[in-house]
Amino acid sequence: MADGSNGAFRQVIIVALPGLGAGAQPDAGDYHDRGASTLEHVARYVGGLQIPNLSWLGVGNVVPNNAIAPASPPAASVAKAARATSGREVPAGLDELAGDALRAIVDRGVEVHAIGAAAHAFLDIPGVEPHEIGAREELLEAVATMMHRHPTGVVVASPEAERGVAGAGPVGAARALTRFDAGLTALLDQLDSHSLLIIAGVSGNDATLPTRDGLTREYAPVLAYAASVPSGVDLGTRLTLADVGATAADVFGAAAGTPGTSFLGQLLA
Repeated sequence: MADGSNGAFRQVIIVALPGLGAGAQPDAGDYHDRGASTLEHVARYVGGLQIPNLSWLGVGNVVPNNAIAPASPPAASVAKAARATSGREVPAGLDELAGDALRAIVDRGVEVHAIGAAAHAFLDIPGVEPHEIGAREELLEAVATMMHRHPTGVVVASPEAERGVAGAGPVGAARALTRFDAGLTALLDQLDSHSLLIIAGVSGNDATLPTRDGLTREYAPVLAYAASVPSGVDLGTRLTLADVGATAADVFGAAAGTPGTSFLGQLLA
């Protein structure tokens, strides 16, 4: 195809949410984060999260102990991904998620637009177009606008620290998730049969953990949704966040040599 894609999709949207954690990684104890489980503990702290879109997509399918009801089947294909690089900081997590993949994608001549915190994280990658979020604009509004203006290529977005789940207490995290979920309605309506949406966490933010010092070392939920492919595929536990970027690169024939393992074939099977 002229847009460089493999024909299944011509547009990939990656939304990375710092603070969205689905349970402690095996090495969480090294960070004093043993027992961290952001979504589980936030949901129980506030008596249940009002996130119908994320629940429909299947976020509850990777949250421990049924704290969020699992969908049967989920509308998205669902995984949880470990952070392979050390630390919990957001910029390094975003770089693991998609940095090398975006370099490979722009080398193929594919448009890449980065929004919000992603614009800062990928500023050093030539060919990635950065975009700020307006003062009164929500993250997903900016994503929808960019999708409409650029119907081919990659849009990668992440909220600025003060607007997302990260850094907030459990009540603030619940409110941020509710706002994000409400914004998903219009975004999901805008997706066409050639669009792939991937929502992924980047570190956790379990403010209920007494030992917490900033973000928490947790698995990240990964939700991959496209109206044109089968839903509810179990993508398993991924060894690195880079699988998200590898999948985006695979759409545009640029996965060779990138870190991570693409799950595009599982989506299309």
